[in-house]
Amino acid sequence: MSVRMLSDAYKGARTLLNDDEANNWPDWKLHRKAITAFEELEAELIVAGIPIIQAVSQIMTVPAMVYDDINLDLSTVVGYPTDMIIPIWMKERQLGQRNQDFVDMVEVDFIPNIDIDVYLHYWCWYQNTIMLRGCYNPVEVELRYQRYLPIPQVNTDSLIVPLGQLYLSNRIAALAYQSTGNRQMWIDLSTTASSNLSRILDMNIKELQDMPAKRRPYHRGYGRNRVLRDF
Repeated sequence: MSVRMLSDAYKGARTLLNDDEANNWPDWKLHRKAITAFEELEAELIVAGIPIIQAVSQIMTVPAMVYDDINLDLSTVVGYPTDMIIPIWMKERQLGQRNQDFVDMVEVDFIPNIDIDVYLHYWCWYQNTIMLRGCYNPVEVELRYQRYLPIPQVNTDSLIVPLGQLYLSNRIAALAYQSTGNRQMWIDLSTTASSNLSRILDMNIKELQDMPAKRRPYHRGYGRNRVLRDF
């Protein structure tokens, strides 16, 4: 299944606006509406937990602890993802080990007041960043997280979401009609956009259901919702 480009969404919207020649609705007039429509689509994907919003970070090297009386903010480490919405799980390994040597870290509500070790052991999602206790030596970590999708800006940018043009074209056209005061066309096209959105979500959910392996729910990390007293 090929993923369409922003230009496809523009063309579809202009057809619904009866302006295939782009005399009244050139790209620049539709651009802000396209961004709004894409952000709405992204929000629905996030709420539904569709896998396209999931990502795996590059392997980050957490430096050895310099001061033992402070915790470490992972966002200060090179490679920390800038498109992260919320983390799902973390793994760690010693320098020089292989991919199969990664071990699960435990998410806690706050970083415990314990002596540092040669492993990090715990991580905490605190004030929209990941906090670590730190350790004596450098450690490599890998993070799975929910991400923001890159918003298409130019015509050749991918819409990323398969069949996303079915929602975006109708929603862009609806917003255009709304701006001209044509309430009925805004309602009609918004309704069609919502119907197409349901199809997109259903398609992705069906793919999840068809996967043979039993999967841990996307919103649960190992150790999630555990507190310090559990250890």
